[in-house]
Amino acid sequence: MSYSNYINDFSAVPIAPIVEPVTLAEAKLYCRVTTSAEDTLITLMITQAREAIEVATGLSLIPKDITTYFNNVSGNFDIPFGPVDIDTFELFDMEQDALEITTPNLQLIGNEFPKLSSPRYANLKATYEAGYTTIPKDLKLAILDQISYDYENRGLDGDSGICEKSWKACQRWTRISPIL
Repeated sequence: MSYSNYINDFSAVPIAPIVEPVTLAEAKLYCRVTTSAEDTLITLMITQAREAIEVATGLSLIPKDITTYFNNVSGNFDIPFGPVDIDTFELFDMEQDALEITTPNLQLIGNEFPKLSSPRYANLKATYEAGYTTIPKDLKLAILDQISYDYENRGLDGDSGICEKSWKACQRWTRISPIL
């Protein structure tokens, strides 16, 4: 990838209703919690853990509406925050008063995690839906591991970020890390 291909800005808005990939019951079972005294806390941890895994992998684990502004001067720009719903993909040339770019000028390579081969323009805008309706099992386990880690280590000073076990699972899925 070249330095002339990069994201300028983006927004990723969850599509309502938001359904987390891990339920409260699953999280409580995994953490071995038998009371309902901390249900609110664990519910917050579910969302936080999912968001941490999304950051670590560059994936959307729940369905989202994505708007991204980027440059594709060198071609083969990785469309971010996959998996991408190709049927919802729209591309606009922001230097031509947001003119929509359609086939045959639009060339995507791939399906679930496509690259934009052409057009090779600066200042493009893409809108699309991304995310899983059912996430892969090892990413679900990574969320559960993160919830468990956060639950057991709450209030720990100096600890930040994702736990090592979740991080290792994320490395198998990331499209943004040199460790594949």
